[in-house]
Parts: sequence; C-alpha cells; structure tokens
Amino acid sequence: MPTRPSRRAPHTIVIAERELPTRLGLHAILTHQPDLHLPPPVSTAAELLAAADRYHPDAVLMGTWFSDGNGIDLCRTLLSRYPNMRVLFVADTANAQLLMHAVQAGALGCILKTIPPAQVPGIVAQTLAGEPSFDHALMSTALKWIGRQAESPQEPAPHLSPRHQQILPLLSEGLTNKEIGRQLNLSEKTVKNYLADLFDRLHMTRRSQVAAWFINHTVQQIPSPDTSMTAEMVWEWTRTRTRSRSLIQEEPLHAHHSAY
Repeated sequence: MPTRPSRRAPHTIVIAERELPTRLGLHAILTHQPDLHLPPPVSTAAELLAAADRYHPDAVLMGTWFSDGNGIDLCRTLLSRYPNMRVLFVADTANAQLLMHAVQAGALGCILKTIPPAQVPGIVAQTLAGEPSFDHALMSTALKWIGRQAESPQEPAPHLSPRHQQILPLLSEGLTNKEIGRQLNLSEKTVKNYLADLFDRLHMTRRSQVAAWFINHTVQQIPSPDTSMTAEMVWEWTRTRTRSRSLIQEEPLHAHHSAY
C-alpha cells in the first residue's frame, strides 16, 4: 500500500511589537499563510525571550525597541541562544544607523511599517530561506547616508592597536565592559583601561561618540557609492564585515488589523 508523503512541519514565527495595531496587523497578514505556525504575539522584551524559550521559533518578526529593552540588544541575546534563528526587524522610520546596527547584531532583514501588507508574506518566506530582506526605502536612506559620509572631509584616523580594533565593533554594538571582556577573554578592568586609552586617542568622552566614529569610518571603506551601487552590494559588504569580525502613500501594517 503506497504511503503518503510526509507533510513538512510548519515554520514557527514569533511576532513581537510594542504597538498593538502593528502587532495584530502582522498576525492577521500571516495567520492564514500555509506552513506557518504563529504563537500569540507578544509586546515586551521579557515576553519575547520567554516565547523564544518556549516555542524555539524559526524566525522572529520584531520591533526595534520595547518598554523593557532595546531591539538590537535583544536580537543579539536571541541569536546567542539560538544561532539558527532568523530575525527580521520592523522599523518605524528609515534609519541608516539602525540598518548598520541591525546587521552587526545578526539580523537578516529590516522592513518599514509602511510596507504594503501584500509584500509581507513573501519577505517572511525569503527570511526563512536565509536570504536578506531589507526595505527599499531603508536601503535608499542608507545609500544616501553612505554617500554623505564619503563626501565629507575626514580627519586622519589615529593609530589604534589591534586590541583597540577588536574592542571598537563590540562597543559600537552596545556591549558593556563586562560583555566585551567575556568576548575577548579580558577582565572588566582591562577593558576599562583600553577604553580610557581609546577615548584619549579619539579625543572623546562618551561611548556613543566612539560608536558613531567607528560606524562612520567603517562605511568609508565601502567602495565609493554611485548610481551603480545596489542595495545588494551594500548588504553583501556589511555581511562580509560582520562575518569576518565573528568572534544596521501606501497602507501601513496597522491598517490591516481590522479583522480583530
């Protein structure tokens, strides 16, 4: 007697967004998609971490900040626990720095809340397949920002030691001294000493200044932006940088939740 082909297990996707209309809108768009399992949406960082531990989702569709946590830090935490998880951000506005930070944190994509709802299922499928998914408006903003950085006069970069160069990307991702030390097998006090020296060399006093300086000098290493430069080229360059370090009038989504 012939056997029926086994049915593929559905992909589990957790939706996490602080705003109720967007949260329900995303759920309504995806709930009838075949081969998807959607647990109840969540609205806080704590709820997302609990849902990840409970459901072990294939992907997380999440906002960029919550009342109890930052989305970038949360992405990093999730991927440290579940390296095979896909993270797709849903952002309020097109922000080039957000794109850079999202990619550095390990996210596979970032879309805007103004995206046409009909495009969401395809982007989610692309994310589940491991392909980058970045909103065209977001990429356009990033390209313009990169162009401005390339055109602006730059001060010569100070001499930085190999250890400084290891610490800079970790600091720019928002890691604490203790977390940086854990990554580099250094004591928290040693990291603090390196940072004090780094701040002196850069003539800066705040971590946010150093992080902004690092991002600006990082994007300057991208080949000169011109009209032939595509979003895919920017993604590929940024992904390569992240991996090599290993060791950012259409119907809005919230208009689609009327069924609830």
